[in-house]
Parts: sequence; C-alpha cells; structure tokens
Amino acid sequence: MTQDKLPTSKVERASRFLKTGLKVGGNYVAHYTKSAFTEVDRNDLDRKNAIEILNVLRQLKGSGLKIAQMLSMDNGKKKKKTYAEVFAGAQNNAMALSGPMVLNTFKKYWGKTPYELYDSFNPISILAASIGQVHEAKLSDKKLAVKIQYPGVADSIKSDLNMVKPVVLKVMGLPSAVMNQYMDEIEERLIEETDYELELQQALFVKKELAGFENIIIPNYYPELSNKRILTMDWLEGTMLSDFIKTETDPVKRQIIGQSLLDFLHFQTHTLKKFHADLHPGNFIVTNDLKLGVLDFGCMKSLPPAFYNAYFSLGLDAVINDPLKFREMLMEIDLIREGDSVEEEKLFLETALNAIKIIARPLMQGEFDFSNEAFYQEMLQFGEEIYANKDFRKPNAIRGSKHAIYLHRAFYGLYGLLHQLGVNVKIDRTFFDKLNI
Repeated sequence: MTQDKLPTSKVERASRFLKTGLKVGGNYVAHYTKSAFTEVDRNDLDRKNAIEILNVLRQLKGSGLKIAQMLSMDNGKKKKKTYAEVFAGAQNNAMALSGPMVLNTFKKYWGKTPYELYDSFNPISILAASIGQVHEAKLSDKKLAVKIQYPGVADSIKSDLNMVKPVVLKVMGLPSAVMNQYMDEIEERLIEETDYELELQQALFVKKELAGFENIIIPNYYPELSNKRILTMDWLEGTMLSDFIKTETDPVKRQIIGQSLLDFLHFQTHTLKKFHADLHPGNFIVTNDLKLGVLDFGCMKSLPPAFYNAYFSLGLDAVINDPLKFREMLMEIDLIREGDSVEEEKLFLETALNAIKIIARPLMQGEFDFSNEAFYQEMLQFGEEIYANKDFRKPNAIRGSKHAIYLHRAFYGLYGLLHQLGVNVKIDRTFFDKLNI
C-alpha cells in the first residue's frame, strides 16, 4: 500500500493523531465494559491500542514512528513487551509514498526530476522507513541507492514529539515533569537524523576510521548527488540482517556476522567515542561475500570524555570494590546526587551494583556466549524487578545522564542481535587500561 498524500501541517498531523486517540479511548471503554461481565486479557487491549497507534504513525512517519522503533527494542515488563512486539513492525515497514508523490518530492528538494540526475530511477521504493524511503537508481555503470526524506518530517519534529510524548510516558510508566531533559536529547538526535548532509559526513568519517575492518562494508557516498533531504550511495547487494537471522543455519556464518556487529560498535564507542546509535536489523545487510554492510548513519552519538570515563570505569574491579570511588563515578553519571537521603543513596548504590554485575558481564569476561538464554532472561527479570519497585516511580528516582540514553539503546540493540544470532563473541577489553580512575 502506498500514500498519495502525506499530512505535513501541524493541524493535519494533530488531527490524525487525535482521531487515533479517540479510537484508543473507545478500546478502553469496550475493554472495561466487557471485563465487568467476563474475564478478559489486558494484553488484547494493549495490542489493539498499539496497532491503532502504529497505523497512524506509519501514515505520519517522522519522529513518532522513530519513537515506535525505539520502543520496539524494549522487551521488559509485560505491557511494554506487548507494545514492543507490535511496534517491531515500525522497523523499515512504513507506508511508502506513491510514485507520483516521490517524483514531486524529489523535484521540490532538488529543483530537478531524478531522471535529470540519474540514467534510470525506480519511483517505487525498495524500502520505506521512518524518516525516508530508498529507491534504486543507475548512473553510468553504478547501481545506486537513493534515500529521499518524507516531506514535512524535518519541520514537524517538535510538534510530533509533543503529540507522542503522552503515549510514550504511559507505556513506559514515567512522570512527565522529570522527562524533559531526556526528551530534549531525543529531539536533538532526531533533528540531526533529518539532516542528510550531516549523515553523509558521519558516514564518510566512520568509513575512513573503519578502513582496517575487512568484514565491515560501508558504501561509497556521493556528495554531488546529495543534499539535506536526498542522499545517494552505492547499492549493496545482500540479505537484510533480519532475514539473515531468520534463515541462516550455518553457525560459522552467524558467528562471523555477530563478531562483526560487536567489533563495529566497540571500536566506535571506545576508540572514536562516537557511535552508531541505531542498531536495529533494518540498518544492516549481510553481503553476498559474508560482510556486514551498514546502511544508515543518521543517528550517531558522541560521548563526552568525563561521562565515558566514569561510565565504563564502573566495570573495573578497582572501582566496584572501592565504595568511595564507586560513589564518585555514579555521581559523575547522575545516578547519585548531593542531597540524596540515606535511603535513596542506598537504593541507587545497590541497584547500580546489581545492574553492573548483569549487564557488564560480557565485558568483564572478554568472551561471551550470547546464546545463553539464562543470561537474557536474567536481564529481563532485573528490568521487571526495577519496574515493580515503587521507589523507582518517585519523581526523584528518574535520573541518570542523558548521554546514557543512546548508549543503552545501542548496547541493548547489540545484545539483542547477538542473542538472536546465538553466537559466542570475543570482546577486546584493552579499553579498560586507558580509563582514568
């Protein structure tokens, strides 16, 4: 199914979302009316509401759909899990623009039709995602991928976030007042994602820095065929990572791709201090010669030196076993604050220590088998326990550096992909030697 019209004004977009809100409200009424007479499953209500929300986000595209992608990577508490399963359809599965609308959009962004820039151009998209969609083109002997941004997306980020924010807070069970700094961080990254000139520069930077990684392929980009809303790169042949995970049965091949994923993120995090923060399978392809192709560099996050040092120092025995040093590092990343009560400080110290023992276990061991279902379930159970603890629902309990949002997202995405691949990977721990404690 394709779209011939995309709502671009704030009024149009708000109207679409309001109609969905009314449908969701109707679902609640129907659910609780039925529950008065018979036993019903709350998951059915959550699933219906998630489908309604995802349908409108697919039509609106942009930041709302990107938020749905982020929620789809979270498999924590039961309610979030239901939404996550439905929102998983947001990953590279947006409703595509129709051919005529694509041509009109391209001409609006470039002042020319695509046929004036390329020898051939397919107006039917190959892939439709949250911010833009991808088309196949040819120029001379080169097969190209052309990413075209949806109209109105860049101009509607703030208003879309204001619409989606109440839904996110309800799904996540979080208070609004203390979430502003985190929403600001998300807004900043989303604004960057709509700047294709920035994405091009980020891709060229990472391509240069990762030149020595033979198993990682980053396509060539063409500045002369790109601008703020259109991005042209080489076409990579292969299998989308999501399909590779489902269909590849050779454990050796799965191992190669899993190790490449880990090396890709770790090198950026620990050497460049700037990393690809959107590790969902729609952004990766397995090439025909078994290399990991990276397709999107729109979402990247830089780590301030002080935050990086404190955050990863928490994985050192010399820090974990030194109460004063441990507390100092937690203060640096805003998990412990001056003025905390004795009870609050005890809560966060103990929780942080338990989290590190679970989440940092692969880093501490240097080699880890992500097919270990017990480890994955332990992570989920820890999340359930945090959510069930009423002390973490207090406004003062919502804390932590904003710089951790995308770092957690990236590593959560990595762990999830490695678990799905069922691989045992080696982890270079030498970065620990360079930390300043």
